[in-house]
Amino acid sequence: MNKMRLEEVIESGDLKEAVRIIEEIGEKLDHTFTAILLRYLATTDSVLLRNVIAITLADLGDREAVLPLIDLLRNPKTKGNRGTLLYALEFFDVSTHVVVLVDLLDDTFEASRQSYQLISTVQVKITKAQKDMCRQMIRRKLADYKNKYNRDFLLESLELFT
Repeated sequence: MNKMRLEEVIESGDLKEAVRIIEEIGEKLDHTFTAILLRYLATTDSVLLRNVIAITLADLGDREAVLPLIDLLRNPKTKGNRGTLLYALEFFDVSTHVVVLVDLLDDTFEASRQSYQLISTVQVKITKAQKDMCRQMIRRKLADYKNKYNRDFLLESLELFT
């Protein structure tokens, strides 16, 4: 398998073959494809391709995947499709990005729960300053919420930072 072949398949729009190749890269833990995967992670509009790449990058464990994944979480084009991106981040230390995760606590059901899960796994690594900022963010979100279920979830999330 070579890098040029992967690029040709992705560029041609053959998602089935691209997914097969990318999954094979993950199975073989072939780190030589990391740069290509990161490039397509950031540029593709295909949710399927983006998700497969995110999972493969998590399998590879390359820390350089963290920032592109975080950037995608902030990107409006991923709204409604952030669950897999958050899942991929579970394989990395994301404690320095906790503010981004807190911002997703009022996103879609899946994204909010995945964010909560990630926060709970790194909460012991979060600095006092980060905790203070996160509490402030959640309190602002609470002020906007009328829905009891969402309010209860945000109140529960607030407890992560005490």
